[in-house]
Amino acid sequence: MSRYYLGAAALAILAHGGHAQAQVAATTDTPPADAATGQAPDDRATQQAGDIIVTAQRRSESLLKVPVAVTAISQDDLARRGIANTAQLTGTVPSLQVNSPYGDSQPNFTIRGIGVANEHNPNQASPVGVYFDDAYIAARAAHGLQLYDLQRIEVLRGPQGTLYGRNTTGGAINFISRRPDLEGSSGNIQVGYANYDTFTAQGAVETTLAKDVAGLRLSFNYAKGDGYIRNIASGQPDLNSTDTLAGRAILRVKPTERLDIVIKGTYGRTNPTQAAVFNRGTGADGFNPVLNTSRAEKGLGFFEVDSQRVGRSYIKAYGTEALIKYTLSDAVELTSLTSYDHLTQKFTQEGTGLESPTFRQPLDTLYGNVFDMFNQELRVAYSNDRTNVQAGVYYGYDMDASDSYYWLLDGAAMIRQRYDQIRRSYAAFAQGDQKFGSHVSVTLGLRYTKDQGRYQDYAAYAVPQRAFTGTRDTSVFAPASGTFFLGGYDTGSARITSGPTLKLDSDALTGRAAINYSFDSGQILYASYSRGYRAAAFCGQCFTGPINTTKPEQVDAYEIGAKGRTLNDLLSLSVSAFLMKYRNQQINEQIGAETILRNVDKSKMQGVEIEANLAPSSDLRINASASFLDARYQELRLSAGDLTGRRLPYAPRFSATGSVDWTLARTGAGRFLFTPSFVYTGLVYFTPYNRVAGNGNLRQDANTKVNAQLSYETERYTVRGWVTNLTNAKTFADGLDLRASFGFDYLIQSAPRTYGASVAFRF
Repeated sequence: MSRYYLGAAALAILAHGGHAQAQVAATTDTPPADAATGQAPDDRATQQAGDIIVTAQRRSESLLKVPVAVTAISQDDLARRGIANTAQLTGTVPSLQVNSPYGDSQPNFTIRGIGVANEHNPNQASPVGVYFDDAYIAARAAHGLQLYDLQRIEVLRGPQGTLYGRNTTGGAINFISRRPDLEGSSGNIQVGYANYDTFTAQGAVETTLAKDVAGLRLSFNYAKGDGYIRNIASGQPDLNSTDTLAGRAILRVKPTERLDIVIKGTYGRTNPTQAAVFNRGTGADGFNPVLNTSRAEKGLGFFEVDSQRVGRSYIKAYGTEALIKYTLSDAVELTSLTSYDHLTQKFTQEGTGLESPTFRQPLDTLYGNVFDMFNQELRVAYSNDRTNVQAGVYYGYDMDASDSYYWLLDGAAMIRQRYDQIRRSYAAFAQGDQKFGSHVSVTLGLRYTKDQGRYQDYAAYAVPQRAFTGTRDTSVFAPASGTFFLGGYDTGSARITSGPTLKLDSDALTGRAAINYSFDSGQILYASYSRGYRAAAFCGQCFTGPINTTKPEQVDAYEIGAKGRTLNDLLSLSVSAFLMKYRNQQINEQIGAETILRNVDKSKMQGVEIEANLAPSSDLRINASASFLDARYQELRLSAGDLTGRRLPYAPRFSATGSVDWTLARTGAGRFLFTPSFVYTGLVYFTPYNRVAGNGNLRQDANTKVNAQLSYETERYTVRGWVTNLTNAKTFADGLDLRASFGFDYLIQSAPRTYGASVAFRF
């Protein structure tokens, strides 16, 4: 690691005694009220900063004592920042970026420069593992969660190769639901209205069926509104609309003091209009030579498009989970986690954002996927005053049944691609934490993972141009008239035949070693080494064949960090410095209309992360965080040449966030609270090429976004007004290279200024 980063970390640790506060915006056990939490407002000054419990190491621990770079965000803090879904989490956690070419659907998470990069195929596993109540969620289409009725979100930065393991080279994100307390009954309801005619409602009700024995919690979330990207096309809706409904039921049964059973059922449905496409042509003033038009020619503003045949991002999901804990003795506990999830995804899209005088249907797509996911984990934990040991076995299964269609250049290419991808994962793991004396503890952990991949029942073919209708009519893709690139057609049985089943197996031994020193004053100082692994993968869009594959990824990470309080406990501070060596990162290379999967030989990430929380009085709390990141390819050659030394996409060199919770006035019943915040993000590239080979437009320059909320809070209700992106900053969230075949860079606009109000009641 460079002297700069080591020096910065050492100075910060020496100056402050260290304290890694997990997400500075979520530092209290009982934050002020919000309908999502159902908790009454509480005076923050009566609480020491940082006193929250996390399960980052699969056991309950004080955040201040966990020798891991972890961030915890409460439901109330999400509400204060105006965050309603996972796509809006950028800026809440150091080194976390969230991007997607599909708007709020199928978000791609990047931590410390490690993410899916430009690899947008839905069959690929995210290198940032996503968990819902500890259950692994394989399908990236399911990662666009609506954030409601949560206890907290935990974000672990860096490879998690022992206790999480599966596809966590970049880190892990765990969304943790609120569970029944088994005492009393309560509920909450919140309704809101925002610009773009957006109505929201969410709530929860909890009842105790038998005190200390059984309880039930029901919650829901609803949101519907018009699109925030105006569409000038006649008769067509605006884009990036809101349309979601979700619900959750959790039954907790504790028939004895030793046995605790939690059964959860979930349902979710989203059907917004597609993400808008900002078409930046390759010609002068953004002219598109293929479509023979431009945004400037049509007089479009930044938040406007001209899209015919607007599509929708439809997702429907349901699932169930059973968590069973049995305490054998004061020292030994058994845990079983079983989950099943099913998801149907249908993304239809007009992919140019411009009506063309040359083509009626230049670029339309339909991505259809049906996912089934299953997890089973068994763990045993032993704990006493000096020793903690966890060991277990894991089995995971997921299947992606994909059926996609492409209508390109008025039938010049009309392609259908279908396949079934099946992945199985087996693992055994163990981790031990041992204290030596009163100050030193050591952590050692290992995990062996075996992954099996199958690619079967696949075919891809093109139908002749005479089948062109100018609509997204899938019935015209008659296989009998098709020219097959993969698989074939059996005229005798009138059925599509698959190519030979492809097999792809990989395995890895990963783990973690750490040493932690605890000072008498409560601060900790730690150093760790960890290794992460991501399984080998099949190309999901190689529709003209052959189906190429990649090697598995591997990350070796070295980290030092410190956590602690200072200034009479008014200030909590965290510093972590890291060096990560990355091999065989899986990325996409766009060649014409086709996407090819590649491996990057070597990359390196190094950086420093800082989080701080200052509470100088009972009426004021100041939160801040910053990330300094240098993420570069050390060995990479693509079709455009040698990209060694280029920066990884979605990895800004510097990013920062800050917020203030300021009680303006108090009344007998409650208080007025003002919460301004900002997020600064440095230059972000959307492609491994950076500015090479004409890719200079595929980036977002450094920008700052400002948000604010003003609320009045009492024991029974909260009234809140809010605004996000106050200055109406015009930024891009993602981008793709479609220049060779379609004459433009494909860019996705981020949301403009939004504002609204809500009322929450607790009972």
